[in-house]
Amino acid sequence: TRLNLGAVRAGAGQQVVMSSEEEGQNAIPLTQASLQQLNMVKQQLEQELKGLVGNQEALREAQARFQGSIEALKSLCPENEGKPLLVPLTSSLYIDGKLTETNRVTVDVGTGYFIEMSVARARDFCGRRTKMLSDNAAKVEKVVKEKRKNLDVVTATMQQKIVKMQMEQEAAKEGK
Repeated sequence: TRLNLGAVRAGAGQQVVMSSEEEGQNAIPLTQASLQQLNMVKQQLEQELKGLVGNQEALREAQARFQGSIEALKSLCPENEGKPLLVPLTSSLYIDGKLTETNRVTVDVGTGYFIEMSVARARDFCGRRTKMLSDNAAKVEKVVKEKRKNLDVVTATMQQKIVKMQMEQEAAKEGK
């Protein structure tokens, strides 16, 4: 396993590369890296994992919101027209309302843009967004697994080095 001191990514054969440079450039075997270098790699991997997991959670939350929108669109049918409902002003504040339109909705399509569309088109839009978010979350999951694997390799290497240092210290004590 080799170590390159730039940004972390994994290559085949338990290679931990710390740079966007090519894997062979300035790379040293992990077993030859100092504990300080390994600790730096470990900290960077932990930081990247934290960010990736946060991104993954945000993708899953957005996906759940679009799935909730799809469920809400199911209640927009002609027989529900005129029925009372609660209109949310905030997440904890509602006012009474009446359902007056069951054929068209206004959809937030992102970056502050809203488009009026049919319920069927809105359902398709939400379905496409849900799939895109699901696909992106799956891609992030693959990267998270790779980073965790790299973190495990670095941690195991650090533990081996620590055990070796302790054994050498004990042998030096006994040799005196």
